[in-house]
Amino acid sequence: MMTFLKIAAMLCLLLAFLYGGFVAHFQYSLHDPSASAPLYDGPVIPDDRQKPLPSRFGHETAAAEIVEGLDLRGKTIVITGGHSGTGLEAVKALTSAGATVIALARDVERARENLRGIAPVEIEAVDLLQPESIDAFAEKFLASNRPLHVLINSAAIMGTPLERDRRGYERQFATNALGHFALTIRLLPALERANGARIVNLSSRGHRAGGALFDDIHFEHTEYSGMRAYAQSKTALALLTVKLDALLQERNIRAYAAHPGPVPSTDLFAAGRVGSDSPHAVRLARLHARLARALHVTEVLNFFRRPKNVGDLYKTAQQGAATTVWAAVSKDLEGIGGVYLEDCDIAVLVPDGSPAPFGVRPWALDKEAAERLWRLCEEMTGIRLAARAP
Repeated sequence: MMTFLKIAAMLCLLLAFLYGGFVAHFQYSLHDPSASAPLYDGPVIPDDRQKPLPSRFGHETAAAEIVEGLDLRGKTIVITGGHSGTGLEAVKALTSAGATVIALARDVERARENLRGIAPVEIEAVDLLQPESIDAFAEKFLASNRPLHVLINSAAIMGTPLERDRRGYERQFATNALGHFALTIRLLPALERANGARIVNLSSRGHRAGGALFDDIHFEHTEYSGMRAYAQSKTALALLTVKLDALLQERNIRAYAAHPGPVPSTDLFAAGRVGSDSPHAVRLARLHARLARALHVTEVLNFFRRPKNVGDLYKTAQQGAATTVWAAVSKDLEGIGGVYLEDCDIAVLVPDGSPAPFGVRPWALDKEAAERLWRLCEEMTGIRLAARAP
């Protein structure tokens, strides 16, 4: 009996050692200084648009809580990136309330594997870097004559080396911004058919690392940084939200930019490696994120980090999906659009250069910049918004 207890104790110690090592490695890989950041008490810019409601939800709300008591039967939702990370958790929440979700993925087999057992879900092949792929899906969906109640542009790549698509466009901007711009405009007739649709663009607090480089979007002359390019693409999605809402609200379509929060266990890091790193490296990155979720590493990290600012608390994937789902279905947002959301509420506006771990910077909501970016997207994609049908 004593021998058994000794072996069990040794195994427990070994498992604890391995778990502690994994947590420490995960924390080191994040390179995150936010836990030691001082409490922010700086200025907030009064703004008529970016005015918190307030919402009854918050930073730690999970996506499932958003849909409690809601009946989404009869609603059709299209989402990119719905088979992994926060997108997957959004799909779980929305389908649990009865919505039919169409998940668009470039890797259909992986999407089927990740979404197995979740219903009602349809899976369609779409590669945001391939305009013909976007067109093919849009034509198929429009031919079905189904209304589209919500379009969630969630897929993204982040921090990749400098790469260009076949058009010569920088890969992060082409994927995160241009691909979703094209998809949104192509699906506009279905959104109009819903007579009360929403567009949710996944932005990020990463936008604060820099706005759009209008004179050098594709880093042909500017020194390239993976995170600078990511910031540009997420700023672009916020700016496109402003313009989309202004153009489409008369068609009973509203648009929102949503920041999911700091989610260290997301598959976003692995997604950026697809096509640039080896398949083995991609699999390892996905395994790393999967283990972090399974072992509740996010919760453990927060326990030891204890950041002073709530906005610096890490989120689980379920919590990271909450603002997306809230933007898609909340009645609190009726009559409101063109705003940047975080923690299931409208974010405050904070000054350029502010160290605040929350809020949106003015350059991501500037109407003149939104107009300029819209024209660039039209030129780059060759797609223009059609006049409203009589």
